Amino acid sequence: MKLKVNKLETSKYELEVEVGKDKWTDAREKAFKKLAKDVTVQGFRKGRAPEHLVRAKIDPVKELDEAVRSVLDEAFQFAVKESGHYPVMQPTYDVVKVSDTELVLKFVIVAAPVVSLGAYEGLKIGRGEVDVSDAAVEDKLNSYLQQNAELVLKDEPADLGDTVVLDFEGFVGKEPFEGGKANNYELELGSGQFVPGFEEALVGVKAGESRDVKVTFPDNYHDHLKGKKAVFKTTVHEVKTKRLPKLDDAFAASLNMPNVTDAASLRVHALFELTKQAEAAERNEYVEKILAKLRETSTFELASDIVNQEVDHMEQRLKGQIAQQGMEWDKYLEVTGQKDEDIKKRFVDEATVNLQNYLVLNEIGKIKEIEISDAEVDFEIAMMAQNYKMEEKRIRELLGDNINNLRNDIRQRRIIDYLVEHNE
Repeated sequence: MKLKVNKLETSKYELEVEVGKDKWTDAREKAFKKLAKDVTVQGFRKGRAPEHLVRAKIDPVKELDEAVRSVLDEAFQFAVKESGHYPVMQPTYDVVKVSDTELVLKFVIVAAPVVSLGAYEGLKIGRGEVDVSDAAVEDKLNSYLQQNAELVLKDEPADLGDTVVLDFEGFVGKEPFEGGKANNYELELGSGQFVPGFEEALVGVKAGESRDVKVTFPDNYHDHLKGKKAVFKTTVHEVKTKRLPKLDDAFAASLNMPNVTDAASLRVHALFELTKQAEAAERNEYVEKILAKLRETSTFELASDIVNQEVDHMEQRLKGQIAQQGMEWDKYLEVTGQKDEDIKKRFVDEATVNLQNYLVLNEIGKIKEIEISDAEVDFEIAMMAQNYKMEEKRIRELLGDNINNLRNDIRQRRIIDYLVEHNE
């Protein structure tokens, strides 16, 4: 066999194999004999008819197809071994030339992507500052109060932030519309749950009051209502306002937080949590800067077919999520104001970055011989069991075949830890 290699694009190759005359002649003869076993010629026992009569009964196209298939795998293995390019996607093949004495096959393969790393240690990128303001701590403390607030009845008019209990029914013209009616519905004014303008129109209403609320449905609303004017007839039964607890020692202790016994320790806890979040965010931002620098200074052999395959997976996942929410794809595009091509372009950009990140991290891992032991996987599973309050055996059952993905995730974290450590 003879091989000719033609590079089509980045990590995509055309491998042309010329099958030797003797091998091709032998393959055709074997194909004929295989098909001849099933041929019946009148007046002769099966397998005893003259060859020229048998040949007349055999479709030449089927004979050639059988002969080609018989040498296809050997030719492909020869092409891969001789070229040194190993496919990561299903290859395609074509018959370039075929005759009684010649067979030339062409395989198109997408080879494993390759990266040539730029510098990945001692990068002068610079880290950000981590600073938690007093205002942020106060906001955090206020969030604890808001989460533990109770709703109490009020006689005064409703304000934004208050909750009203109401009956309502919507009309377009004089006709009620589907889904526009409810009784004893609790609505927090200003929460944005209803059509724009509805909640704001109820500001100032009092318990026992009825009010007509006029709205215009937005253009991205349901087809039968979008852009239409409507009137909601409402009756408010109750107005409730939030009563916040006092930020005192008793409140702090009631939260049952670790090491929190009074208001002072609750403030320390809030500062600690915010600092952890800020440090994690800063570290993630720093890692992204390092990876961006590596993508910029490295060169990649990454075929567009691999990127497009990842894009297809991303589109399928998104469409699956949209379908689970009971929404059709065209409706999703309409509501979000997007086009298919916009999403496709965004996914291409994201897939390219994700794949390039994986390539540089994996290459660094190979160079630095970063591998994950079974003991490290066992420890990770033990921590998961503790966090989720489950038995380790159950965690392993849930992971199933994905346990190798867990190993890869741990390895990637170790590689990122290495990058952070050697670029500070």
